[in-house]
Amino acid sequence: MKIRSIIFVWVTLLSIASCTINFSDKNDMSGAEYTSAFVCPMYCEGSGSNEPGSCPTCNMDYVKNENINSKQ
Repeated sequence: MKIRSIIFVWVTLLSIASCTINFSDKNDMSGAEYTSAFVCPMYCEGSGSNEPGSCPTCNMDYVKNENINSKQ
């Protein structure tokens, strides 16, 4: 039981540490992860494409960027 608790704590800590969200740049929506035709639902930094595919950071499928139509 003690080993399970230790493993749980380590997995939790590693998950938190691997989070790549940069809160200071949260308001900057000029990157490809926001302006491409297809974007990652998690808006991972450097993701986004003009063609369907998957995010190189989290491997989630890109979704059609609905916000790009409202800008035009």
